Amino acid sequence: MALVKEANAHGKRLKVVGGGDSYNDIFCPEEGGILLSLKVMDRVLEVDKRLNRVTVEAGIMMPDLIRCLKKAGLSLSNLGTNIFDNLAGACSTGYHGSGINYAIFSSFVTAFEIITPTGEKKHIEKSDDAFAIYAVGLGVLGIITRITLQCEPYFRLEVVEKKMPFEQIEAEFDQLLAENDHFKFIWVPHTKDFMVWLGNRTDKPRSSAYKKFMTYFTTGLLINNLFHEFLLFFASFRRSLVPRINRLMSRILLPEYSESVYDAHWAFFLPHLLKQDVVEYAFDIKDTFKVFKEVIAMIEEKGIYVDTPVEVRFVKGDNYWMSPSYGMDSCWIGTKIHFPYYRHPEYQRYFTEIDTILLRYRGRPHWGKQFRITTGDFKRTYPKWDAFWRYADQEDPNRILQNGFIRRLRDLEE
Repeated sequence: MALVKEANAHGKRLKVVGGGDSYNDIFCPEEGGILLSLKVMDRVLEVDKRLNRVTVEAGIMMPDLIRCLKKAGLSLSNLGTNIFDNLAGACSTGYHGSGINYAIFSSFVTAFEIITPTGEKKHIEKSDDAFAIYAVGLGVLGIITRITLQCEPYFRLEVVEKKMPFEQIEAEFDQLLAENDHFKFIWVPHTKDFMVWLGNRTDKPRSSAYKKFMTYFTTGLLINNLFHEFLLFFASFRRSLVPRINRLMSRILLPEYSESVYDAHWAFFLPHLLKQDVVEYAFDIKDTFKVFKEVIAMIEEKGIYVDTPVEVRFVKGDNYWMSPSYGMDSCWIGTKIHFPYYRHPEYQRYFTEIDTILLRYRGRPHWGKQFRITTGDFKRTYPKWDAFWRYADQEDPNRILQNGFIRRLRDLEE
């Protein structure tokens, strides 16, 4: 609180950094400003086994939280493929997994404790009207200091991965959504290879340690990361190699059919080490296949080489003002470009084309990833856009928590 009051008194900007995993500068301080790290605020404060809830300091990283919950016989109900994020940052930027019965990660929060931009302590319960504002706060409404999460008893997931023709995925889409706890699919660009991923809670015994080792170390780390990076290094000099590399990796990595049973967090997790840049958008689920077909056609027509699978996930709608899933069950489409051994192939044209397609469908970008859209676009796609920023300015009259990233979002003068 003293630091916040000092920033107000001396006109300094203050930004909080969690894991520092965002693909943009949402957490970057101003020149001469203050960067506040939460990394030492990582304690577990209370575990309530009766209600299946845990209260933690906001700086805790997901792996530490997962380990704590496992000891207490609890699990997080849904996770994305990256489980190395900071908890407060995940809540503030709309972190999500896949499964139409599950909203973004903030939906599991039952209470926040926040230091306001004027240096006061505020406690916000999920039942409070203000929760809809704070659930995805973009770091401008205060410094989150502790979070209470609703969990569930520790569970395992049976994961089924199988190739499926695109036409079949489209024909069986409603059934795949309704009959599985978690469902997503991927496409390997420059091929006709599609794979669905299905995850369901189970009492079946875990898969063997050998299978887990082969999945996460041999296939996941050695082949999908190190071997793939080696191949992409050559493709960084000659991009026309990408289709052949994609076909090879698809043959190696995409199973015709595979079943596994893992502890929940392992089932969600996908090991990934390659340096990359990412763009991801949420849009109305009813437009899933219209958007996806346009993306496929654009890649082919523009002659763009895409060296990594395009991932499609599904998230339940919510009422959080700045959530990309606000007011609608949503499809999230994500794509990335790799930088093998720090080589940087040109990719901004590809990401700009993705922006263009998604704007036609009123798409909303993930707050922690890349986008090139304007304030006017945000106003059209977020019904509560102006109301959110009026509230933010009311809470932070000196705008000490609003950095260059936020000013660009709002189209404010530097």
